[in-house]
Amino acid sequence: MEWLGTGFWHGPTVIGGYESRPEREQAVFRSTLGSAVFLIYLGYAVGNMDEKTRVTLLMIALYVAFGLATWVAVSLHPSLSTTRLTITTIIDQGMAAVALALGGRAALPLLFIVFWFLVGTGCRYGKRPLILSCSIAFIGFACLMIWQPWWVANRQVGVGLLLSVVATSFYLYVLVNKLERRAATDPLTGLLNRSSFEHLVERTQSNLQNGEQTAVLLIDLDGFKNVNDSLGHRAGDTLLQSFASKLPGACRRGDVIARLGGDEFAVFARNLCGLDELHAVANRIHQATDCIGPTDWSLDVSASIGICPVPGSTGATRHRVPVSAMLHSADRAMYQAKANGGAQTVFSYET
Repeated sequence: MEWLGTGFWHGPTVIGGYESRPEREQAVFRSTLGSAVFLIYLGYAVGNMDEKTRVTLLMIALYVAFGLATWVAVSLHPSLSTTRLTITTIIDQGMAAVALALGGRAALPLLFIVFWFLVGTGCRYGKRPLILSCSIAFIGFACLMIWQPWWVANRQVGVGLLLSVVATSFYLYVLVNKLERRAATDPLTGLLNRSSFEHLVERTQSNLQNGEQTAVLLIDLDGFKNVNDSLGHRAGDTLLQSFASKLPGACRRGDVIARLGGDEFAVFARNLCGLDELHAVANRIHQATDCIGPTDWSLDVSASIGICPVPGSTGATRHRVPVSAMLHSADRAMYQAKANGGAQTVFSYET
């Protein structure tokens, strides 16, 4: 899944029943919309049937068969596959280029398919698959202008389409990038949200070195409810934003920081040298709460911190603690810190 980039992006699907299964929806579209294109093109060409037209119809029929094959593959192996996505993305644009090459002028009505593939790939899977689809389309048009007679004679059309592919891909890339960032971050503080935090921790764990120590710190702001109740939600939002801006300075470079929701924040730390380093981070977080909010506030705000340290494991089969288990353990420790009066740090070694 690394090739897909952030991993948070599963773009909007059109068919509600496939909301979490974009590959299956795409396979359905390949066969159903491909069949519709076949029938429409057949009706368009019925009075003009020649060899080029028949070849174009054959390519559309082959694409429908390809759609059925991908539907079977996705049904048998429903989990998102980077290899399968790469292959199908190449075949999508590749078959469009082959149809345009074999059909020549007769295949020109199929030009819209190139942009259909670009938009569909970008919206479903994000930036890297979009770049791949754009590259294949670009190569396809470039080859057409070199070898295919109609395209050689009408290079201006090819150049215009090349620029259109690049422009469409560029603006779609920018849009998808904005949507990915919005989906991955908390809108109030700009920190990672819970889902992106969990995904990033899981991805980081898969790349840990032998014996590398990690930990999750769960932070809850003591007195936050009093600020909300006494001064209003706007003051509470200001408090959260102020703390979020100071939290990276209290943590180490490379630590993963997120707002889980409400007044709860989380930190994932790796490359730890021992508990003393965790104590130092926790102490800096406690100090950060001393200078958040306006100076005229009469309400005290502190932090209760629960820490779940995970000792490093070695060997070919390193033990990976699930993120949910680490958060649950740190959560228990954090509530113990609150029960002890708040403004404290408690460790939990049970995962």
